[in-house]
Amino acid sequence: MKFYFLILFFLFSNLLTAQDFIPLETSSYKDYIEDIKELDNGNFIYVQTYLEERDPEKLQELLVATDSIFTTVKLVDENFQPLAEFSIKTDKIFETLSGVDIFLTETGFLISGFTFAPDGFAPFRKAFLIELDHGLNEISRNVFAHAANIFWITNPIINHEGNIVYIGMYNQIPGSTAFLAEYSLEGELLNIVEFTTQFSDDFVQLPDSSYYIYSRFGRKLRHLSSDWNSFSEEIIFDTGEGFINNNGHQLLDDGGWLLSGRGELIDSTTQTPYFVSQAAIFRLDATLDIIYQNRPPEDVAMGRGFHVMDMIDTTCIYFSNAYVTSSLGHPSGNPSGFVSIHSIQLNGAENWTQYLGFDAAYHSIRMLATQDEGVLLLVYRYNEEDNMKDEGDMYFIKLDKDGNVESPVNTEEEESPFIIQQFLVYPNPARDLLRYTFSGNNISSPIVKIFDTAGRLLLTDEINDKETDISELVSGYYFYEILDKGKRVQTGKLVKE
Repeated sequence: MKFYFLILFFLFSNLLTAQDFIPLETSSYKDYIEDIKELDNGNFIYVQTYLEERDPEKLQELLVATDSIFTTVKLVDENFQPLAEFSIKTDKIFETLSGVDIFLTETGFLISGFTFAPDGFAPFRKAFLIELDHGLNEISRNVFAHAANIFWITNPIINHEGNIVYIGMYNQIPGSTAFLAEYSLEGELLNIVEFTTQFSDDFVQLPDSSYYIYSRFGRKLRHLSSDWNSFSEEIIFDTGEGFINNNGHQLLDDGGWLLSGRGELIDSTTQTPYFVSQAAIFRLDATLDIIYQNRPPEDVAMGRGFHVMDMIDTTCIYFSNAYVTSSLGHPSGNPSGFVSIHSIQLNGAENWTQYLGFDAAYHSIRMLATQDEGVLLLVYRYNEEDNMKDEGDMYFIKLDKDGNVESPVNTEEEESPFIIQQFLVYPNPARDLLRYTFSGNNISSPIVKIFDTAGRLLLTDEINDKETDISELVSGYYFYEILDKGKRVQTGKLVKE
């Protein structure tokens, strides 16, 4: 997969190295992790698929090179050691089966996805369901569609009745452009509602079996009755001027809808805009209740990326945002940024916040709340020095219930360039004050030591107040190390202006 960034930042480094990893792929084609689930025994199952190739010739080249296998289902243990895998193969050289979602069943797993066979600019998609047993052996397969002009389907759920529901769009301009459809697991069309909309891409089933259909970018909502006979007009709900949500929601017991994303606010002193990570509840009366906001440790521009969310219960809600910096002084011309990970409660109380990154460009891809009350985060990382072909790496990062980073950290590379930082040290370059952001219950009494390039110790400071006065240092290059309880936990470079 490939992301482009235009915004640059100074490169940090430290001594907290990532642990051993398990490669996610062995080919050079760009791939993606669409879904991951944790099993009761602590194992994980996930779907790895290649990115869709829209050029027919390149698609055919990919399918020939991979023996018509576009998606692989992988079963791994709690340490991400492989246990089994199932390759989804199609018999048609010019058609792919792209897996998207995993559903757990009593007998094994149900893999949902779509087929596509591009023909110029008029692709036609069908849905598919593949049933696997616990050993990832295929039991059954169904491919189905209700029309010959389906352009896009996504976000399936297994509803209260045990059927599968998709939202999608048609490849046409006049008439209905979108639909919500309910199928049996054998592919029989049971219910469908069609509508014209700017962009509807998400939906939830409410406790009474009715549905909300949601347009994230249009901030519009429609209600569909449980019998599929009553479809409301569009309701525009108030999210404020700057709230954007683009991935992840949780349905609450009262029918409310918990969303995460970013918000844009105005600084009352400087009148300049800034971003916050935030969580909000969409209420049944079409209002939005913002329950939590967190401003990043320094003003940054928001990079495009995913905002992901998952929860164990209302006291353990996790979500993550991606940020990139607005500094233009990066010496290597390399993009840089970080992801924020937040653990909050439904009443808005913060359990902890953790930051990872600043040594490359990062995106949050998937988030999974684990049964030990921790969280598993899948991130995409791109760094020009590590990715000469513009192809980034994906990592599984496990955090415990207190926000401390645990192993494993897994990547596609044989030698992991990913460095986990417990402290964000900024600004860099710095003029008078050096500031710190850190979290996690494992940090208690940190101190910083600053050295010149000859290794002479110039300054030692306790940093529980999260800042150090460096105004007495002359302009130039320095090194720092951070110690906690007498143990060195991080080192890095520092530029004093």
